Amino acid sequence: MKLKGIFLLLLLIGLSQASDWSFLNVNRIGAKQFIEKNPENNGKDVVVIILDTGVDMGVPGLDTLPDGGVKVIDAQDFSGEGDVFYEEAEFGEENNEKFLSAPDGLRLFNYDRLALQPVDSIYYIGVLDEERFKNTVIPDVNNNGKQNDKFGFVVFKSKEGWVTYIDLDGDGNLDDEQPVWNYKEKHQALQFRGRDEKLKKNLATFAVNIFPDEQRVNFHYDGSSHGTHVAGIAAGYRLNGQKGLNGIAPGAKIISLKIGDCTLAGGATTTGSMLDAYEYGVEFAKNYDGPVVFNMSFGIGSEIEGHASMESMLDRLLMENEKLLFCISAGNEGPGISSVGLPAAANYVLSVGALNTRESARDVYGAKLDADKVFVFSSRGGELNKPDILTPGSASSTVPPYSTRENKWGTSMASPQAAGAVALLMSAAYHEGLPIIGALFKKAIINAARPLKEYTILDQGAGVIDIPGAYNFYKKYVKREEQKNYVYYRIETLNPMDEDNTARAAYWRLGSYLPDKHHKQVFSIYPEFREGWTADQRANFYRAFDLRATEPWIKLNQKSTYIKGEKAARVEVYFDQRQLNKPGLYTGKIIAYRKEWSNKAMNKEFELWCTYVNPLIANEQNHYALKSELVKIKPGNVQRIFFDVPVRATAMTIQLFTEGSKYANIRAYLFDPQGREVEQYTRLSSEFESQEIIRLSGDELEYGIYELDLYADFRSEEPSYCTYLISFAGLEVSPNPIRYLTLRNGEDARGRVSVFNYFDRPVLCQIDGEISGWSQTSYIDDESELYQKDFTIGPEVEKVEFEIELPAEIFNLMTDFAINIKNYEGKTLKADGLTYRKKKITFVPPASGDYYMELIPAFASSMAQNWTATLKESYYLFSRLNIKGNREYFYPRVQKETSFYVDGNLPVAPAGFRLFGHLTLTSLDRYKFKVFVPITLNASLR
Repeated sequence: MKLKGIFLLLLLIGLSQASDWSFLNVNRIGAKQFIEKNPENNGKDVVVIILDTGVDMGVPGLDTLPDGGVKVIDAQDFSGEGDVFYEEAEFGEENNEKFLSAPDGLRLFNYDRLALQPVDSIYYIGVLDEERFKNTVIPDVNNNGKQNDKFGFVVFKSKEGWVTYIDLDGDGNLDDEQPVWNYKEKHQALQFRGRDEKLKKNLATFAVNIFPDEQRVNFHYDGSSHGTHVAGIAAGYRLNGQKGLNGIAPGAKIISLKIGDCTLAGGATTTGSMLDAYEYGVEFAKNYDGPVVFNMSFGIGSEIEGHASMESMLDRLLMENEKLLFCISAGNEGPGISSVGLPAAANYVLSVGALNTRESARDVYGAKLDADKVFVFSSRGGELNKPDILTPGSASSTVPPYSTRENKWGTSMASPQAAGAVALLMSAAYHEGLPIIGALFKKAIINAARPLKEYTILDQGAGVIDIPGAYNFYKKYVKREEQKNYVYYRIETLNPMDEDNTARAAYWRLGSYLPDKHHKQVFSIYPEFREGWTADQRANFYRAFDLRATEPWIKLNQKSTYIKGEKAARVEVYFDQRQLNKPGLYTGKIIAYRKEWSNKAMNKEFELWCTYVNPLIANEQNHYALKSELVKIKPGNVQRIFFDVPVRATAMTIQLFTEGSKYANIRAYLFDPQGREVEQYTRLSSEFESQEIIRLSGDELEYGIYELDLYADFRSEEPSYCTYLISFAGLEVSPNPIRYLTLRNGEDARGRVSVFNYFDRPVLCQIDGEISGWSQTSYIDDESELYQKDFTIGPEVEKVEFEIELPAEIFNLMTDFAINIKNYEGKTLKADGLTYRKKKITFVPPASGDYYMELIPAFASSMAQNWTATLKESYYLFSRLNIKGNREYFYPRVQKETSFYVDGNLPVAPAGFRLFGHLTLTSLDRYKFKVFVPITLNASLR
């Protein structure tokens, strides 16, 4: 009997484990456990607003609620992608059939047989031309094998309101179509017809909205699958028709607010789309009898961290609407520190990083992790006290029928986990009659989160969400009536990386300098009062805090502080350098607890983050070369190396080596002193190569502290091993750039340069280079949402490289910056966008001819603003001219002149262009550096 009992127990355990769907992990943050204990609090009565690329409401998992109701209750498009304008129709008759005609000649027959008719006898007509989908993932919308269909529609005001009839099969007849209202009125999900249904599937589901004042109909759909995937994670129910396969809050309703135009790279936002969507959602929440949470898995890199226009707008909306909470993906610019993007840097939103759980890694990717890991791409904090928390960042979720990529990873997948978690908490609070306060939910989530032992606060914030723990905290907050007098806290402190702007964390990445007892860093903590507080309430506000440092090197002269009225609290801190001698990353925080309560996690009010980077130093003692011992990295882990670029360095080489027969599957990421990833990266594999090199020179190499991150692929079966050598050259070449060459009749063009070696070792270099083609730099000063640059590629040109750069303060006004390169048939041949304010884009044309580039800034505000940029266009020739020079020794602190010549006749550049190329000094020793000296010559037609 005992054995039978053990067998039965094991069987039940096995059945329980089999019911877990690790493809979409709802266990790690406690969602499944919370719903099992509180079945009615599965998100019911909560609306999750998804700001994304649209949501396909026709896929299994997003069609119905657990009670049979409609899952997606509204769908709006703020990107403008689906806009079609209409105008008054003309009447006609042919073969005794009446028709309406559009200006382009399209006819719609049998309008007179429709069940509904206009109250004023006025019909409007419009055309959805399949041509508009040519730069999308579904150029053949109805999947009938053609890409030139036209779907006409009529719009009129009926006795039941504004309505449209759409010729969904494109046959020109309306009498086989049904009336369609605004989606939120009758939840009509539409599919275009005309395909062979036995052989071809439907590709996408559309929702329609009519805007009579603008004579516009909008066709909402998900053109990238991103928004549909996100929605399934947050609130899907029976995904793919599978019982038990749910999102985090399966009982929640969804509103889709489309902000991304999927004809642009990454479904980029358009001017005002993000703000307009938030304002629409806020207005809905004001009139909805129930809780609302927003999710936005969108963002770009931040140039002035925490000071972008969209971040200020989001903070303002949250302060004005206390019931709301916005969940936003932290960004995929990791693993370098100080890489959280905008608008995730907004102070009062919940910013979410991505966790790679053991279960999902095992079942989705076949990986065997020893513990949960922070995904390598997840953006990290530094100058900002972000991210706030972690949730699982990979999932198999819902996608439109055209997509086969149901498995995705990114902080885009982590943020809807958090939104779903908030929906569960709000659902439970709502059903218990508790007040709904977004800021208190955020506080409960952060204070109840469970940190991962192997990671810093910069990697994970507070740690992984714990839904049951957060709800327990929330109930206690309400019991002691915190909802009546809660405030936001705005933290400001010196930002030594950018003294014109404040930071929200102490972040020291300046070598050996850091705050000491004689030069303390001051944090100012300001109260931010909610809408409706009177002058007396603000003046009489008082709150005191106990202060505790988490690390012994963080020194405080005070144990307490307080806020009175609107005056900021001050906290002075310095670092004990004696404890920070070893190179590496040091992180810690000062926790402020409410003084009237105990110093427990639940009572944390705010935190002051502290970071110090102690870099490796290249100098004369190590001959400006940093060589490592053997590095061992477990699968899924990151090894960080910080190093300071020495003064007078003109080139840098990073070499990675495998070690004998030891295994290696390593990706190397390099981040500049501002935390932006350098475009050069490499992968070291023991299976294919024994050495990899990253080189920087000239303008690419900045002074300051770089971060080299060595990441062992989490799918590897064993640890990876490598060594590295980081070396610098100090060869200063003049002139720089080279602007003149000597050209005599019948001879090759020649030049001379002077080289001075500032470092302490002699260097043998081969001097060569090339004349690559012609280039020009232009200055853009514009105030439109679309800037077009025409260009011509001749038969002699192999490729074009465009380099665009915006001022940081201009970039921070935006939510996206899309770039399209098209032919004159309007077909997009290359789509890209700016992650940060600088970008190089290479276009290899399919043939010589005329093309144009579109620059599409998306401003946070509802109207485009004046913007400026520099645009450099470089045309690389198929036949480039070689530059030949000598082999030269350059001895320490000795100036030497050397000559070179161009092997061939210099080409003539088009009018307005200059020839360009480079002179290269390549070291022939083990350091293998290359010093690039740009060449720019005035040799154009006049």
